Amino acid sequence: MDPAQRRRWIQLGIVGVVLIAVVQFVLVPALSTPVIPAGPMPAAGERVTGKAAARPMDVRLDALARAAAVEDPQTPRRNPFRMGAAQAPVPEGGVAAVRTPPKPMVPVGPVGPPPPPPLPPIPYRFIGVLAGVPGQGRIAVLTDGKTVVHGQVNTTIEGRYRIVQIGEESLQIEYQDGRGRQTIRLLGQ
Repeated sequence: MDPAQRRRWIQLGIVGVVLIAVVQFVLVPALSTPVIPAGPMPAAGERVTGKAAARPMDVRLDALARAAAVEDPQTPRRNPFRMGAAQAPVPEGGVAAVRTPPKPMVPVGPVGPPPPPPLPPIPYRFIGVLAGVPGQGRIAVLTDGKTVVHGQVNTTIEGRYRIVQIGEESLQIEYQDGRGRQTIRLLGQ
């Protein structure tokens, strides 16, 4: 081998070693998962032996029973869906302050029977205006699809409806008792 070729092989070897070291340093710790022991953790100063790993977990049932008695589900606790602070704990030997429940909301305004249902729409279509009739003023022409009726302001139609106002492009009509006023546009509702 000549010296130039030998130098290239050495440089290639150094680059390979550096590449392997970088891969080892960066990727291998990220790919490995930490090992978590299956048993309880040993206390400080306690030696870990095979016997310690096989030892069953110490469960104090009497402490669990006392905790369950303290956390009785029937005792009042803070409701996360209501505004306000949590209730203060009862001091030992003391009497808990009685908290009165909030008063129910009462609607403001007159309370009575429900309002009557809305009136049905007036079944007429405004199809035109007769103007220029001497001594008559403006006359509205209406139809319900079967018959054609006409009238002036304050005229009663069919004994149920009264014409309130006649305009160029619309007409106001209401029920005889003054309820259910509607505006009907020219050539239909």
